[in-house]
Amino acid sequence: MRSSVCAAFLLVALTPAFAIPPFSRKYETSCITCHVVPPKLNEFGRAFKNLGYRLPGDDAALVKQKPVSLGAPAWKQIWPEGVWPSSIPGGEYLGFVVTSNYYVNPSAKVTNEFDGIGEVALVMGGTLGESFSFFGDLGLFEQDHAGDVARLFIQYNHPRHYFNVTAGQFEPRAAAFSDHLRITRQTHYLFGTLPTIPAGNFFGFAPHQRGVEIWGAKEGRRKSGGLLWSFGVVNGEFGESAQELRDSAVGPVLRALEAARQENGGRFDVNSGKDVYVHASYKIGGLGVLGSGTGGPAAGAAAWRDNSLTLGAYFYRGTTGAFMGNGGEQVFANSGNTFTRAGISFDAWVSDLNVFGTWQRNHDRLKDGRAFNIDLPSLEADYVLPWPWIVPAARFEYIRPGFARRFSRWTLSTSFLIRANVVLSVDGTISKTAPTLPLFDDRFRAALRFYF
Repeated sequence: MRSSVCAAFLLVALTPAFAIPPFSRKYETSCITCHVVPPKLNEFGRAFKNLGYRLPGDDAALVKQKPVSLGAPAWKQIWPEGVWPSSIPGGEYLGFVVTSNYYVNPSAKVTNEFDGIGEVALVMGGTLGESFSFFGDLGLFEQDHAGDVARLFIQYNHPRHYFNVTAGQFEPRAAAFSDHLRITRQTHYLFGTLPTIPAGNFFGFAPHQRGVEIWGAKEGRRKSGGLLWSFGVVNGEFGESAQELRDSAVGPVLRALEAARQENGGRFDVNSGKDVYVHASYKIGGLGVLGSGTGGPAAGAAAWRDNSLTLGAYFYRGTTGAFMGNGGEQVFANSGNTFTRAGISFDAWVSDLNVFGTWQRNHDRLKDGRAFNIDLPSLEADYVLPWPWIVPAARFEYIRPGFARRFSRWTLSTSFLIRANVVLSVDGTISKTAPTLPLFDDRFRAALRFYF
């Protein structure tokens, strides 16, 4: 990226996903440099993430909170006889996200309520020397539970970014779109969290998986667009829907699975086998995936505009426990279910409109011969109004189980960026002919989020 463009796009970080308040303090810049509206990233914010939380161009020259050096640069000249130098963040690397909600749920016992302060999250992030970085998202408080680690990982970035490694607890890049970066906040993406209830499979891409991911990026011709790819090996954990359904009619199945985990000595996973996945996407036009070129907006223009089209494909294969048998006494098998999640996706920006979607096939095959398929087409449109602090969004999800009737879900949302670090969002979700489960209740919410 040219120096003038790079200077115009000093990074902001203000979301519980990847760009967080510590990065904002590090570069002393504003949120909308990297965000359409928190937590949704624009293309410059995505490039920052792909660079291991570093700015395109001369990152060191743009840092305002200088890191603490762990060894003189001259040590590099005597390696391997000496220790390669590094650094740690020199300023604050912790931040907080505080959320207050008002809920309306006609199907609940209490149909409407304020939660006071419903969520408090501790977020952290920074770089360690030239190639390493870290990120963490810890739920200090969320409704009736606390101490949940949403994500916590370290990352290595190759100098040319062809080969990078993420290790720890993270959201796999195999997911069609990041659940943590969505602005339709009231409901999670069903393609990432929908369980296959008849198979007893509550796997989900979000909120996290534990393992190792190898990934890379290469920009396209003229430093515009480019390729992203990833390969991962993870445990295979329950998704967000497991928490929502714990007290529902399928709660006994969840509790039986958790008891089987303990009986089989699995602290995090139900079997010794690991899940694997691959993902690739190619961006046509717009800013380079590593922030190079001049495809992005010029200084003073709307930072979200990045006329481009990204096409992607992904495949996930895993094993999980299941209860065998169609009647009588059922027997739990640690690797009783071999399942796959495969899909294609697109993400298009045209001026102020962002339209993106996916078609995913969920397939579960149990060792006793039963098989379950679910098709999950999903489409969302986000639009930045002439007042850029107002962003309405609409999401449509259509669920086609091969073993039950079809149903659909609409999620409508409007985000108001009332201050650079304060977001008011109003959301509503309506499901049609959906199963009678809390996951598909019609519901409405107003949420106020502070980032600091």
